[in-house]
Amino acid sequence: MRFRALLMTAGVGLCVAACVDWAVGTTLIARKPRESRTAASDLPVDRVELEQAGAPELAGWVAQREGSCGAIVLLHGRGANRLAMVQRAKLLFDAGYSVVLFDLSGHGESGGTVQGFGYSEGKDAARILAYARQRFTGQKLGAVGSSLGAASLVFAAPEARADAYVLEQLYASLRETTAWRMPFHVARRFQVDVLLAQMPLRLGFGADDVRPVDRLGKLGKPLMLLAGGIDPFIDQGQVMALQNAARGSELVWFDRAGHVDLLRHDEQRYSDAVLPFLSKNLCRPGVNPP
Repeated sequence: MRFRALLMTAGVGLCVAACVDWAVGTTLIARKPRESRTAASDLPVDRVELEQAGAPELAGWVAQREGSCGAIVLLHGRGANRLAMVQRAKLLFDAGYSVVLFDLSGHGESGGTVQGFGYSEGKDAARILAYARQRFTGQKLGAVGSSLGAASLVFAAPEARADAYVLEQLYASLRETTAWRMPFHVARRFQVDVLLAQMPLRLGFGADDVRPVDRLGKLGKPLMLLAGGIDPFIDQGQVMALQNAARGSELVWFDRAGHVDLLRHDEQRYSDAVLPFLSKNLCRPGVNPP
């Protein structure tokens, strides 16, 4: 009787754990309600919608700069939308670039029902980069992505590539960054395995597919990594693995920054690092930023 009771207790415990993990998984991939967005008055943008059969519609803004030094696509992080990139867009527009900001699928005004950790959003990024190439024919194209947006730019290749990348707070692998988010330090790997086991059923791909570190070296373009020195989700080991994977890449640390908006954290350091890098790799001969 005692053994049977123990088995029943263990069974109930496993069922409860499974239900909790399923609920957590639902929260992780669920999108927020769609909301309309109003552009800032000091950034002259046109609204754009990208439609493609069998794919979510993507909503965005384009600010075209006459005589621009190049064009730059900006992609936001998980759970955010293009408004999170407006400050960067203003900085780059004032520096002489045309800018393209979009909501990734499952975010903001764009279609889609889930958030896919940057892997599924790679298809969005490829569509946005292709649109920017067509819109700004003859100009070099830069790409600035934050967290999930950075991952989506990596997963957009080889279908679509920019000419230079600034990737902020990019994680090396989904398993590693998820482990740092687990509530209990003991048995982190077990917690991650249980939580991520539901991905193929829910999203159609597995956690082992979501490894930007395996793709980064294949971009073959100038690359700058920006990382927070005390980021609780992306440890320095992940950052160094990314830099090693992308040989020749530049790495800029924001020493006292966690997983936060790095431009807001230290605007001077951000500008001093990013603007010269983009100018060097995007500006056409005879065209200089103002």
